[in-house]
Parts: sequence; C-alpha cells; structure tokens
Amino acid sequence: MIGQSRSDPNNLIALLRRAWAHKRKGEVDTALADYGRAIELAPKDTYAYLGRAGAYLIKQDVDSAIDDYGRALLTHPDNVAAYVGRGRAYNLKGEPDRAIADCNRAIEISPERGAGVGLICRGHAHIIKGDIELALDDFNQAIGFSPKNPLPYVGRASILHARGDLELGLSNIKQAIELTPNDPQLHRWAGSAYFQGGLLSEAHDAFVRASELDRKDVYTLLWLDLVRQKTGQPSGLDEASGRLDLSNWPAPIVRLFLGATTLEDVVKAADDANPVKMRGQLCEAHFYGGELALAKGATDEAVRLLRLAADGCPRIYFEWAPANAELRKLDTRH
Repeated sequence: MIGQSRSDPNNLIALLRRAWAHKRKGEVDTALADYGRAIELAPKDTYAYLGRAGAYLIKQDVDSAIDDYGRALLTHPDNVAAYVGRGRAYNLKGEPDRAIADCNRAIEISPERGAGVGLICRGHAHIIKGDIELALDDFNQAIGFSPKNPLPYVGRASILHARGDLELGLSNIKQAIELTPNDPQLHRWAGSAYFQGGLLSEAHDAFVRASELDRKDVYTLLWLDLVRQKTGQPSGLDEASGRLDLSNWPAPIVRLFLGATTLEDVVKAADDANPVKMRGQLCEAHFYGGELALAKGATDEAVRLLRLAADGCPRIYFEWAPANAELRKLDTRH
C-alpha cells in the first residue's frame, strides 16, 4: 500500500479512515459504502466489520449491526469491542439477556480493559429488565474501573432522574460534564433535569449551551422552545428550523411545535417498517407531544401522552427517564 493515494478505492487503510470520517459527519450511507468496499478487499478485517456495525447502529438497522459484530468475532473471537457493541445492539432490540451474556463475555476476556465498557453495557441491560439495583451496582463498579468515563455517570443519572431524584441525578450529570464539558447531549440532560425541577432559567442556559455546541440538534431546540413557552418568551423555533434537515424524523415533531400539523399526523409519521425505529419514534412522538401539551396547560392530555412514553419508550432512550420524572412530579399513577 506504500505510495497509494489516500483516496485510492483499493487502499484498505484509506477506505477505513474515509468511512470513519464520513460516519463522524453523519454521512452514514457513504460510510457504509466505504466499509463495504473495504470488506470486499479484506473479508477478514475485523475493524471493517466493527466500523460498519457502528454505522448500521446509527441507522438503527440493529439486525445488520448484530450480524457484522458476529462476523467480527469470527475473525477475532476475543474482541472486546465486538462483544460490547453487540450487547448494545441487543439492548436496542430489547433483548437484555443476550446483551448481558455478551457484556459478561467482554468482562471475562479482559477484566481490566473490558470491565468498564462491559459494566456500562450490562447496566443498561439491567435497566431494560427492570433490575434497577443491579444496574446501579454496575454503573458504580464502572466508575471504579474508569472514573474519567462520563457514561456510567449518565447511566446512574437516568435511573435517579426516572425515580424523581432530580437533584442527585443532576449531580451525576454535572460530574459527567466536568469530564467532557463540550458534549452537547450532557448539557441537554442537565437542562431536562432543571426543567423538571422548575429551574427554568438554569434549564434555558443549559439548552442554549447544548445548542451552541451542536446547532443542528433538533431535540435541544424542542426543549429550548418548551422553556420559552413556559416563560412567555417568543419561540425562535421557526427561525432555527431553517438550518435543520426537515426531510426526516423528527421533522413531524418540529411541525407539531410550530402548529403546522396535528399529533395524530405525527403518530402516523412515526410508523416504520423497522420495528426498533418505529418504537423509538413513537416514544418521541408521545413524549414531546406530552411536554408540549403540558406547556400549553393541557394537563390531562399531557399525562396521557407521558404515560404512553413512560410505558413505551425503550429504557435506554433519553426520553424514558424524563417521562417518568414528569409523571412523578405530576403525582400520577404510571
């Protein structure tokens, strides 16, 4: 490969690097094409399968991701990343027992290197199963192994948030932010906790910071709009929508917030042939529809929708914990 151009379609390393770059920029289909070409050149290259599996997960094509993680394990049977990645995929698919088996295998293979990521993966599987104390124990252990990894703090915060312990949940998110201060999703987590705690000024600042870090994150803009509605400020969502891709989900939710469509149409738009994708989109439709109804003072409708979200959202989705926290705050049975 010496002397070959980095854009050479026959250069394996160039293809893998280019695919990784496309994946980071959100150009997932282009990344998949490059990974596919890399696999044609080197059918036993573990990293090509791992990279493509990660791209499939971004598209929520969970079955294809699981297949590629399996192929990676055929080429490298003790690959920790493949076991953890497949465990995460099984979590997304709602098969926590399979996820736990893969996460346990990662921990067995490498008690030092695999324990931290394996414990986080297993913790989320326990959340899906409803074994909350086991999940907390896994996240606590993961922090012991990797105290500078923000993910177990986020996992712990999601449980505390769902329980309605917003102060302690926020404390964990703040710890995660100290470790990775430029992660927009962590600031969105903080904003959500402030929002549900009634600290709207702090919530506004957190969502603004999240939006500064990622100007195209639709969900942050939806939260910011909710804060503005509750504080009597002008929306700003219409202007911001000009820089968003409104050709795909969650565009219907944006239109709902703008008053340009109905909740019924949003729920219809959430339908998808991919059951994992459909479940996630229905979760978001119900959750953000419920929050919007609550901001407008339609409490009964908000409770109905938030209960659908709490019951239907995958427990590893961002919206699951806030839906439960909101219902607890409203003191409703769910």
